[in-house]
Amino acid sequence: MAKDNFKIECRAQGIPATSLTSEQALQWVLEEEQFWAGFPALDAPVIVGNQNYGNQNILSSYRNYLANLRQRLQANDHEALRSFMDEAGQLRIVIAHGQLGGSIRELLKQNDATAAQRLVLLFSEAITTPREEIRRELVSLKVALRFNPLIQTTADTVSASHALKSAKVSEARVLELKDELNGDITEIKKGLEDFVDAKRKELEALHEQYETYLVLQGPSRHWKRVALSTSRAANIALGLFVALLATPAIFGFIYWDGISKYIDHIIDMTKGGISLASLVVFTVPVLAYGWLLKHVSRIFTQNLMLSSDAEHRRVMAVTFLGLAKRKSVGIAEQDRALILNALFRPAPTSPQDDGPPSGLLELIKK
Repeated sequence: MAKDNFKIECRAQGIPATSLTSEQALQWVLEEEQFWAGFPALDAPVIVGNQNYGNQNILSSYRNYLANLRQRLQANDHEALRSFMDEAGQLRIVIAHGQLGGSIRELLKQNDATAAQRLVLLFSEAITTPREEIRRELVSLKVALRFNPLIQTTADTVSASHALKSAKVSEARVLELKDELNGDITEIKKGLEDFVDAKRKELEALHEQYETYLVLQGPSRHWKRVALSTSRAANIALGLFVALLATPAIFGFIYWDGISKYIDHIIDMTKGGISLASLVVFTVPVLAYGWLLKHVSRIFTQNLMLSSDAEHRRVMAVTFLGLAKRKSVGIAEQDRALILNALFRPAPTSPQDDGPPSGLLELIKK
């Protein structure tokens, strides 16, 4: 409880323990004053046993007492309110907010001012002191009321009611918190399951990507080496083919005098006719040289084709790996099968090697 808060409690009159701020406590006391200002019938002359004892100044006594109490509360005097509650607990002050105040209010509504006046006089010894004659006349009534089972059990009833009310509020709050907690647990559980599911899918995708990388990384490197080696062999074959073509022309240009004399000598020997020996001398070297050029060109075309195919396979493998890394690009199983079939298709066939000629006719055919 805060330092400036005031505590009110009077179980004897049905008021449970309550903590009030300074403003609330002043308002509470002001309402008590207003109660005693609203029922002038309580200040009617007291008549007991056909004897009129005059006005006992009940209302003014309560208003003066409560006005003084309010001033002390404004000065933050906790002891004044505590003393007021102690006197009320001993049934020496009537609290308008309590059960006695409620009973007095009901009696006045029923126009039974005499009974209400008697009730105030019986339980207001700390506020007003009636004459001795009045007290003697009311003593039996006071004893009967004080030992009334309803009055004696008021404190227990108020405590039980207050405890029951607090228990119901606590139970409702506990159920509300339980529902909130269950909702939070369900939400957290669902979020955790979604997180685990997402991470599992990511791990599966990474695993699949890694397996694909392992499957294609080796072939990709192999095709790169094949492309480089076959390209180098094709360049060598092309250079050799060009050299073989240029060599006869260069040799003929350098040694043209000797070659022309040899041709004239052969013509003189045949005396203008056709000789099989002279035909063999000219055709066999030419055909053999042509066969050599043919195979050199075959080596060039074969290696050029293998180099292009290897480079094409390598590009497909690298492209497939790049697509597999991107989540936005979905690769279905049928697409994967098509790509893998294209990557691992058989190598392109090369022309069958004819081999060297086995005779003159075969050499002439070639």
